[in-house]
Amino acid sequence: MQRRDFVQSMAGGLAGALGAASWSQLRAVSAYAAGVAESAPYECLTAEQAKLLDVVTAHLIPTDDTPGAREAKVVRFIDHALATIFKDNQKDFAKTLADFTEFTSHYRPDGAAFLALTPNEQIDALGELERLEPDVFRDLRGITMTGMFAHPEHGGNFGKIGWKLIGYEDRYSWAPPFGYYDRGRE
Repeated sequence: MQRRDFVQSMAGGLAGALGAASWSQLRAVSAYAAGVAESAPYECLTAEQAKLLDVVTAHLIPTDDTPGAREAKVVRFIDHALATIFKDNQKDFAKTLADFTEFTSHYRPDGAAFLALTPNEQIDALGELERLEPDVFRDLRGITMTGMFAHPEHGGNFGKIGWKLIGYEDRYSWAPPFGYYDRGRE
C-alpha cells in the first residue's frame, strides 16, 4: 500500500475520535497548538515522552517530499489534548507509552531504548509492535492520525498540512447551494 493510500484510509476514521469533545474545547486546543512556541514547556508530557512521541509520529507519518507529523505539530496536539479535552485519558496514554517502552526494550538483546535504536531498527520495532501488540500500536497510530488530520479548529493538522497531503480541498462545499436542484432557494 502506498503512503498516500494508507494515509487516506486512516483519515477516514477520525471523526469519532473527536466527537466526545465540545466545539469550544476543540477550538481552544486549536488556538493553543497554532500559537505555542516551539520552546514552550509541555503541559502533560514529560520531555522524554515528547521526544519519544516525536520520533514515533515521524516514523508513522514521515517527512519526505511532503510534510509529515513534525510539520503538522502532532506532538503539541497530543500534549495539549491530553492536558485538556482528553485529560481523562492521561493515565491510559501514559500506560500505552510505558508498554511501548517495555516492548522496545526487549527488541534488542542489549535492551536498548527505542530512541537508542537506529532509524531502521526503530521502523522494524514499530512493525513488530504492530504485529505483536496491536492495541498499543493502534493507540499510538490513532492519536498520531488524529493530530495529523483533525480539522485545524480541533487543534491538529497545523497549516492544513494533513489535508494537503490527501488532496482535500477546504471549500466548505456543504454550504448551499448543494447542487442544481436547490439553486435560487437560499
